[in-house]
Amino acid sequence: MRRVFTYLMFTLLPAMVMAQVRTVTGKVTSSEDGLPLPGVSVVVQGTNKGTATDAEGQYSLELAPSETTLIFSFVGYKTQEVAVGERTTIDLVLETDSQMLEEVVVIGYGTVRKSDLTGAVSSVRGEDLTKIPAASPMQALQGKVSGVQITTNTGAPGAGPIVRVRGVGTFNNADPIFVVDGVILSDINYLNAADIQSVEVLKDASATAIYGSRGANGVVLITTKRGTPGKEGMSVNVSAEYSIQQLQKKIDLLNGREFAIIANELRPGSYNNVDAVPNTDWQDQVFQSAPIQNYQVSVTGSTQKMEYYLGLGYFNQEGIIPKSNYERVTLRFNNTYRLGDAVRVGSNLSFTPFKQQNTHINAAFNAYRAQPTIAPRQPDGSYSPVPGVGNPLADIEYTNNFDNVIRSVSNVFGEVDILKGLTLRTSFGVDVEYKKNRSYTPQFFVNAQQENSTSDLTKLFEDRANWLWENTISYNKQLGKSRISAVAGYTMQESTTEKMEVVGENILRDDEDLWYINPDNINGGRVKNEVLLDNYFSMMSYLFRANYTFDDRYLFTATFRRDGSSKFISKNRYANFPSLAIGWNVINEGFMQDVGKLSNFKVRASWGIVGNEKTKYDRQYSGVLNGVGAVFGQNETLYPGSTYGESGNQNLRWEQTQQIDAGVELGFFDDRLNIELDYFHKTTEDILIDLPVPGYLGNGVGKTITYNAAEVLNRGFEYNVSWESEWNGFRYRIGTVGTTIHNEVLNVFGSKDPNDKLFNANSTTATSVGRPIGSFYGYVVDGIFQNQAELDAYPHRSDAGVGDLRFKDVNPDNALTSDDRTYIGSPIPTFLYGLNLEAGFKSFNLSFDFQGQSGNKIYNEKETVRVEMYNFEQHVANRWRGEGTSQTEPKASIGGYNFLPSTRFVQDGSYFRLRNVTLSYKLPAGLLTKMKMNAASVYVRGTNLFTITDFTGYSPEVGFPLDRNQSGVSSLNTGIDAGTYPVSAIYSLGLNLTF
Repeated sequence: MRRVFTYLMFTLLPAMVMAQVRTVTGKVTSSEDGLPLPGVSVVVQGTNKGTATDAEGQYSLELAPSETTLIFSFVGYKTQEVAVGERTTIDLVLETDSQMLEEVVVIGYGTVRKSDLTGAVSSVRGEDLTKIPAASPMQALQGKVSGVQITTNTGAPGAGPIVRVRGVGTFNNADPIFVVDGVILSDINYLNAADIQSVEVLKDASATAIYGSRGANGVVLITTKRGTPGKEGMSVNVSAEYSIQQLQKKIDLLNGREFAIIANELRPGSYNNVDAVPNTDWQDQVFQSAPIQNYQVSVTGSTQKMEYYLGLGYFNQEGIIPKSNYERVTLRFNNTYRLGDAVRVGSNLSFTPFKQQNTHINAAFNAYRAQPTIAPRQPDGSYSPVPGVGNPLADIEYTNNFDNVIRSVSNVFGEVDILKGLTLRTSFGVDVEYKKNRSYTPQFFVNAQQENSTSDLTKLFEDRANWLWENTISYNKQLGKSRISAVAGYTMQESTTEKMEVVGENILRDDEDLWYINPDNINGGRVKNEVLLDNYFSMMSYLFRANYTFDDRYLFTATFRRDGSSKFISKNRYANFPSLAIGWNVINEGFMQDVGKLSNFKVRASWGIVGNEKTKYDRQYSGVLNGVGAVFGQNETLYPGSTYGESGNQNLRWEQTQQIDAGVELGFFDDRLNIELDYFHKTTEDILIDLPVPGYLGNGVGKTITYNAAEVLNRGFEYNVSWESEWNGFRYRIGTVGTTIHNEVLNVFGSKDPNDKLFNANSTTATSVGRPIGSFYGYVVDGIFQNQAELDAYPHRSDAGVGDLRFKDVNPDNALTSDDRTYIGSPIPTFLYGLNLEAGFKSFNLSFDFQGQSGNKIYNEKETVRVEMYNFEQHVANRWRGEGTSQTEPKASIGGYNFLPSTRFVQDGSYFRLRNVTLSYKLPAGLLTKMKMNAASVYVRGTNLFTITDFTGYSPEVGFPLDRNQSGVSSLNTGIDAGTYPVSAIYSLGLNLTF
């Protein structure tokens, strides 16, 4: 009997245990719209045991007899505890938490409820930044943010865009500052868009004054991803995208026969048979299709003690010009550890190595200029000489220029809750970059114009270090109907950059692995070691901000920052930057409760002063010029010496921008329709500019002295309108943004005389009172001289002839002189806009992003470079060939009179572009369950598919010339097309997976 009992126990016990373990399933939906909620945390009370709902809101969980209560939690919804009882199916409707759903906006050194915000701040979600296949996340903001102009400028792999916030307010570098997780930077080209949680653009003084000295050009705040507190578990995301780039548009140039005809007119006998000449399209020879690869793996999660995010990305872009590419790996680890209820420590760590190959700087420009009557290669396979410009293919082959860079932008922080609502925080951040450049040119010969008689190797080493230590104390308190938040702090920052460059000659090895410089080949006269003064400074700051809200109706913000910079001597070192702002949530007033369709109504206004100190560290000092020898004595011996070099100015002080902003926010139909309007008016005084001075002050030729000697006004309107709704499962969204900009110089050289002009290097732009910064300056074309009588009767220069351009006598003084040059257009657009459309039905989603601008001009400088017989644009085929044959196109010529700066080369820069179109499909829940995934989607995408513009160049997005003769980033030198790398059209296929 005992054996039988024992047998029965061992046989039945597993079945009894299995009978007591049960499986509970169910579905979780939202109380707001009844839709399923994916990612809801379902945890057994008192344990770490749990699961999460799938894409259809479904969950399944095995429970032991002692496990009787489930806890359901999800961000933005109230946490609910549910007793299981005897049930095996529990469907739950989670109720929204209005307090948690209140949109939170990131501002400097903190966050604020959207309803409490008094400043002009625009927010963009992180997922919107991955829609553009580009190295820089800022590319994706085109047409998405009012008040912000983003210009691609060059399509070279790895190149970042030009960003302008509310116009151009300085003659110097007008870039905004970027703040990534609290670290202040000058660019974010290292950053992977997939790692970004959100981007906030601070535009008015109330929002930017907390950054004081560097807020005048706007502030871009970037928050990267991290785990969500209270949402335990881990999520893995994998994304992959493959793209093909193509030249979006070719420039319409003369073909071989057309060029030969004109060449015979200019140089008779150049071609005996114009019908037998070669017809080489150099654009087809130089440009190619090229791929982009973009892959990302990230892990996000949290526990009771920590939140974390780990992201690994790979980006590889080949250029549409050979021997140009950009390859980058991004590694990011963000985490927060809770050492107790009141102590938190954490870090935001990034490590970004990248490689970049730079093709010949003039590759695109030379393809534009090369004569089409020349075959690329000679019968023996060698490169054919191309007069004037050299063979573009040879330029590319013999250029070997590589950058190897490692950059890390990271910070560590600690927070202590001293009292309830009172938090002390300290943060130490670094931005370090180590760059090595190798440039090797072999010995080669195409012709006397295009050769390198001695192979040479240049190696450049550049180390940059920027550290920032910030200490703040913040206070947040709810006292009845009053809500108070305040922050005060003390910060220090230092930045240094050192560069060393050495050159070796007679490098006999073409093998890249053997490119070394040693004592046998080094050129001692070409060794240079220097500190780059553009990036050399230290700064000390004090900051304070207080936000007060009463009864969710009345808002007040006060901000103050005091900055000290080493770029100014002690008496001018510090400057104060205050701001005040008020707001009124009219919608929360009692008399508004019965207003039917209106769901939001807020008005706000702000005033403040912010600054700028973007000048070189040494401009305050007079310099000594070394390496100046002198001959002394009977033997006429040369002695090394030094002399007075360049004058400094110890009276330099901060640029200061005073800005007024007034805005209104409206919501209708439960915020399905949202309208935000702003008016801004900002004036920048004491602008730092480099001015030429007489030689008797000690400066050499081309030397300048920096002064605070200009004033600029920017004013305009902004709008942001969106509508989103759903109808019978069809969901859609329409959004549009727009900005008007009026830019005007109020003072230059310390004078308000409009006749005082500050020219750029090539005298194609002039900055003067009453006109926008960097306006184009030249002659006004008034037709073509049709005959000798007309030429004799009209004021003209001595080098003008019949068939040449007729310039207007602007004075008028019955003579054509340089005084007749005048304002002929501005590179600054007067209107920026974007249109975003999105529609979805079931698992499909389709979106269109359009953007454009108007009111600006482009100077087609690449057409004016005419020292040789270069190819011409197609319009030259309609040239003047005799009286009455043309009233707009002069006779063909090589340089000289017809290529003076004039309205002939100023073109309309307005454009309308389909920036992006994306069609995506989400996999159904049943398939996801089988594949053990939470979400999956595939998409096809097109970028820069078409552009409507009258501009004849590759792209109307023209910023700085980046050419051979002009230097630096200057607001005096924009809108000039000098033949830069074209922007391409991109076709993409991608997928996103979440586990």
